[in-house]
Amino acid sequence: MPELDSSLLQSTLRAELRDAWRALQAAHAGEGLYGFGVVTTDSASALSVTAFSEAGLDAAVATALASKRGKGRDPALVRQNLRWSLVDSPLHEEGVDLLPEANLLVQELDAEADEEDEFDADDFDEDAGFDEVDDEGETLDTLVDEVFEIAVEALQDMDEEGLFGNGAERERLVLCVWKADQSHLERYDFAKMLNPSAIAKRFGDEMNEGNRAFYKLYLPDEELPEDDVFE
Repeated sequence: MPELDSSLLQSTLRAELRDAWRALQAAHAGEGLYGFGVVTTDSASALSVTAFSEAGLDAAVATALASKRGKGRDPALVRQNLRWSLVDSPLHEEGVDLLPEANLLVQELDAEADEEDEFDADDFDEDAGFDEVDDEGETLDTLVDEVFEIAVEALQDMDEEGLFGNGAERERLVLCVWKADQSHLERYDFAKMLNPSAIAKRFGDEMNEGNRAFYKLYLPDEELPEDDVFE
C-alpha cells in the first residue's frame, strides 16, 4: 500500500514554493505578475510551479498574432483568450523545475501505486474477491486529496505571511492550483480557497471572457456558449 510522508511533503513544498516565488519575483520585477500557483495532475503524480505576467502575456499575444493561425486576428480578443492559458505563459516553462524535491516525493508515491495496480490473476483470492483492491484504491484517492490539501495550505501560509504583498499588489495576483486538464469550475473552486472573494470573482469573469474570445476568434459561426456561473 503506498504511503505518503505528509510532514516531509509539507515542509519541502513550503520551502520550495517560497524559493520559487522569490526567484520569479526577482527575475520578473516590474513585469506585472498576476498569477502564481502549483501545477499538478488529477492523480497528483507531479508538482511544478506556474506564473503569469503582463509582459509574458504581451509576448504570447505577439507570438500568436505572428503565427499563420493568428494573422489578422483581433489583438484584444487574442489577449483575453490567452490570459489564463498555462502553456502560453512564458513563465510556465520557468516553473517546471522549481519544486524538485516535492515533485520527487509525489512521483515516488505514484510509482508505488502503479506497482500495486499490477494485478496477478494467480493471486486472486476467491473468498476475499476484490475488496482489498478496492480498499487500496480508496486509500490512494485519500492520499491524492491530501497532496492537494498540502499544496493549498502551503499557498495559504505564504499569503498569510505577506509574501505576496498587501493592498493593490496582492489584489493583482490570483493564487490557484492548476492541472493540465481542468474545468473552469474546478479552477474557480481552488481560487476561492486561496483568494479574497473579489479576486476569485474577477478570475472567474476573466475565464469566461477568455472562452467567449476563443469562440469569436476561431468559431465565429457557432453560437457563443453560456458563461460558467461562479458563485
